[in-house]
Amino acid sequence: MATYFGSSEHGLDDKGRLVLPARILDELPKNSWKFHLTAGLDRCLLLHDSEGFEELVAKIGRAVPGSRAHRAILRRFLGHSEAVVPDGNRRIRVPDPLLKYAGLAPSQPVVLVGTGRVTELWSPANLDLALAEAGPEEESLFSSLVGSAMPSATPGS
Repeated sequence: MATYFGSSEHGLDDKGRLVLPARILDELPKNSWKFHLTAGLDRCLLLHDSEGFEELVAKIGRAVPGSRAHRAILRRFLGHSEAVVPDGNRRIRVPDPLLKYAGLAPSQPVVLVGTGRVTELWSPANLDLALAEAGPEEESLFSSLVGSAMPSATPGS
């Protein structure tokens, strides 16, 4: 299972193609270079490798959608997904509807952010807004994930 970390800024070419960096492609054997782009919840795009996309489908797409929220999630993540395969120059084409959704455009910068199982594709402006300040929900979730740490006492205190 590939894991993606780090962030870097790249440019989309005039046809909306993105050269995938080695830090993404080197995680997978070349015969596994098939990805899926989906719309994310935060006005970014999510780049899943095939294994990660299959996990997503297994989690959200196999059950009969019983609620309005489930149908909305299916529309966003599966209904707005595209399979993309890097060409000989390691480029993928980002489809126009997904570019528009994420506030991206050909010949413009895109920021790639590895978040573990997926890589997010952001317009710099949208990422700046998302990172502006941690809210109370984020702080609470982080605390629950890592536990509360007690300050260590220094000798002689």
